[in-house]
Amino acid sequence: MSGEVERRRALQVLAGMLRGQRYDVVVECYHLTVRGNERTVEVWVQRRVSDGGRLWFTREGGRPICEVDRPMDAVVAVKGALEGGV
Repeated sequence: MSGEVERRRALQVLAGMLRGQRYDVVVECYHLTVRGNERTVEVWVQRRVSDGGRLWFTREGGRPICEVDRPMDAVVAVKGALEGGV
């Protein structure tokens, strides 16, 4: 599977999980935007060089969240950020 397909699939999985929890999610090419009550969070899918080039969910600026094979961890991180966390 190509990297582009993997990235998009990971975003779609995460978007579906967040929508299942009633968040407003917009998926773009290589990132998604989640809207909460007063905040928005962007999540990207990028290769992490320090992890052998594996795909990771990241925040703006490339701050790592977790590997794409752990989408529930990304959901927890997004929810925390929407509630005012980092």
